[in-house]
Amino acid sequence: MIERLHHEEEATAAEILALQIPAYKVEASLIGFDGIPHLNDTVEMIKKSDETFIGFLTEGELCGFLSYKDEGAAAFIHRLVVHPGHFHEGIASKLITFFLQEESEGRDVKVTTGAKNEPARNLYKKFGFEELDMFSPEPGIDLVLLEKNHN
Repeated sequence: MIERLHHEEEATAAEILALQIPAYKVEASLIGFDGIPHLNDTVEMIKKSDETFIGFLTEGELCGFLSYKDEGAAAFIHRLVVHPGHFHEGIASKLITFFLQEESEGRDVKVTTGAKNEPARNLYKKFGFEELDMFSPEPGIDLVLLEKNHN
């Protein structure tokens, strides 16, 4: 089941963080960069986030989530996280499908991911995202900006 998460609540923020850390550790090893900012998040940071969170729950357990912000005429996906114990179950695809149908409200959608994160790049391309740019926010990390135009 997919539902909006109330990340400003302590217990929900703790659940998000408990899922986020192991998932980003996998990405860090995949891309060869352990400085992913979300690895340093705290419960307080998640509670104060101005992102909107939607979660995928199985039998009450949070297995994955997507967060985004409205940025002008576009929606920007900030996090797409699936617990490593639930990889290859289609959770990320279900979250993206839900987001595109229910949350993006006909706007263009943007996302960045690690250039070396081929699984994520391929997933977004499967949904019609196109790679627009590659950039390095700091030495040792290359990111790809992808966009899906609404039309």
